[in-house]
Amino acid sequence: MTGLSDYAGWLYARPGMQALLLGLQDEAGQDVLLLLTACWLGQRKVPVEAQLWRSLQVLQAPWRQQVIEPLRQVRRTLATDQQAAALYARVKECELAAEWHQLERLERLCSQLDSSPAETPLDCTRAHLAMCCDGLQDLRLESLVSAAAGAGQMLGE
Repeated sequence: MTGLSDYAGWLYARPGMQALLLGLQDEAGQDVLLLLTACWLGQRKVPVEAQLWRSLQVLQAPWRQQVIEPLRQVRRTLATDQQAAALYARVKECELAAEWHQLERLERLCSQLDSSPAETPLDCTRAHLAMCCDGLQDLRLESLVSAAAGAGQMLGE
């Protein structure tokens, strides 16, 4: 079974996924790491539970607010300063390292969860994304479900 970090890296690299995920982040206020986690859980057919999503959000919120978002803000500020290109690259590297670190923490929280043979990966992914996004109605989420479905092979499904 593929871990969350490998799965997230694979899904993020799929054609169109970076733009889709960053659009959901910047335009709809969604957390990319939690979106990727929702897809991973769904493809593993882990049953959706409100308590699980509360735990994931409690774990993610402080890290996002205190580490990832400040790094992102600095990186975006530096992006317009050609004289700060080297600093921009280092900040971007730190931001990505913080995200990978957090994916590992999210995986540890979820790694022992059992799958449900009664659920299909598509239905389970939709349900996890609905819980993750607090019921957000956005067509991009269905595109994410479709892309996540293509990752079933990666998970050994």
